[in-house]
Amino acid sequence: MDNRPDNFVHQFEDVIDMYGEVCDWFNELGFSYSKNRYGLYKRHFDKFIEMAKTSSVPDDKDELIKFKRKFDNAYIEVNEIIRIYNNLKSINSSEFIEQIKIIVSGQEFRANSDNDQARDFLFELSVACRFIKAGFPVSLTGVCDVVVDLGIDGTLFVECKRIKSENRIDKNVKKANKQIIKRVQLHKSSKVKGLVAINVTDLLPKTNMLFPDSMSATIAIHRGASNNFIRQKLEKLKAGMSNKCLGVLCESAMMHYFSRESNIPGFSYSRHTEYIAYSDSVLFESLVPKISRQDIK
Repeated sequence: MDNRPDNFVHQFEDVIDMYGEVCDWFNELGFSYSKNRYGLYKRHFDKFIEMAKTSSVPDDKDELIKFKRKFDNAYIEVNEIIRIYNNLKSINSSEFIEQIKIIVSGQEFRANSDNDQARDFLFELSVACRFIKAGFPVSLTGVCDVVVDLGIDGTLFVECKRIKSENRIDKNVKKANKQIIKRVQLHKSSKVKGLVAINVTDLLPKTNMLFPDSMSATIAIHRGASNNFIRQKLEKLKAGMSNKCLGVLCESAMMHYFSRESNIPGFSYSRHTEYIAYSDSVLFESLVPKISRQDIK
């Protein structure tokens, strides 16, 4: 969930149904889901359901831990692709077909190296979908990762960086700012602005040993981890940045299992977003609530 305490509860069966639509969509686009990583995720879901129905949990602890890792990863990936599908399904696929081609060809788990184009493009589409859901036309084939038509407020260039190493935060954000400023200056218009979007899911401290008893507790855990990270790593980046760039959108995702005391059995997916404004901006303040708190419904 994004930046506010509102939350939504989905039955796992509903998530599976929504994911079934995504798999059909992949097939329609010409990417057989059963032959790529999204087919693996579906098989992990099927195995989880079978284990739940038959109580056939593996006796081997290592085998169980290995499956849990696969399922947890699948649950986060599936939630994200459902949200992307919900926003792209009504758009001409020529706008995003090349990104989808790379996304489905990625490896099952998030890469520890810088070379994980599947998740990089997934993040670009995720950011684009924020604006699509907020009602703004976007272009995914322009001079920037995402180009947003803000109507009377002009054009917004968004540079997306999925950051995998703390040592590269400064370098990545500063590089994105330079790219934005260069593109904005070429347009010579006061109604062209930029935004840096980063994903730091891989960098937040691990909290999977915490077992919240409610969705609000899950969000509090995620918000706390994100807030601390932002204050320590990103606040200093505001100094000296051009007002041609509005600031930084910082996104992350987490999964938690609910505690035994919870009234909601199962697990949670949360997507939290921090915003760092480089300067006071009415435009930025008006955009933030529109592109936040977007559930997969």
